[in-house]
Amino acid sequence: TDVDKLMKVGKAVRDKIMDTPFQKDFEEELKAQWQRVSGGSDTFTFAVRSSATAEDLPDASFAGQQETYLNVMGYEEMKQKV
Repeated sequence: TDVDKLMKVGKAVRDKIMDTPFQKDFEEELKAQWQRVSGGSDTFTFAVRSSATAEDLPDASFAGQQETYLNVMGYEEMKQKV
């Protein structure tokens, strides 16, 4: 059915996104900021949420509406959630 095909195509797109590595300069900055905030502690926890340019408007906020992850611990888990 069309729904089955949509699910398969959606999974393929998500897999492609998740399998694509970050650009080197982005990952270096991500790691530097994780170190700055966490002090390098793998037990420091974060909240990671979705964000986009139009999520915070003068009269409304939709930040985190798509995805929010709580109690994200350690650099590798944080990187995976980003």
